[in-house]
Amino acid sequence: MAKPLKIKNVLPEIPIQKAAVRILRRRLKEFYSHWPDSDLTPTLEQLHNMRISCKRLRYSADSLRDLYPDRLALLIDLLKRSQDLLGEIQDCVTQRAIIEEDLQRLRKRNPQSLDIAVLESIIADYQTRYALLFTPYREIWQGMRGVAFRKCLKRMSASPRQPHYTAAEVPIHLIIP
Repeated sequence: MAKPLKIKNVLPEIPIQKAAVRILRRRLKEFYSHWPDSDLTPTLEQLHNMRISCKRLRYSADSLRDLYPDRLALLIDLLKRSQDLLGEIQDCVTQRAIIEEDLQRLRKRNPQSLDIAVLESIIADYQTRYALLFTPYREIWQGMRGVAFRKCLKRMSASPRQPHYTAAEVPIHLIIP
């Protein structure tokens, strides 16, 4: 599983805006590191790591939304859609692996079983489902990998707003992610 990149120099005494920039930029870097070339098909491990990093980035962005009013909405929506697709892709991969194991055992135990064709059909259905899910995910990813989109994210993440609350009133979701 993808280990999170460490976020350095986020201390209680630094301004919350500075911490927000560090957190968001680090989570973005982590997210983009798993599939560096969108022209190549990622491995199953890369997709799984992207799903985990996508979740971290989404939850961080959601936690920091008060510091970026109206500027994180598109990113959070794209991450939610990505997370849903990657979760369904992971389900297909996992279920297919389980059925393939069952199929191997069945072939050893009873090579003439009529159930072999049924299991092969289920495996083919999972492969088709995977392809149907991967296509829209690749499109989202290619859009998010675009130079203009990434420049916009970098520019946006650099300028969080002053919170509308005092230090004593910091919302709990900014303290406990």
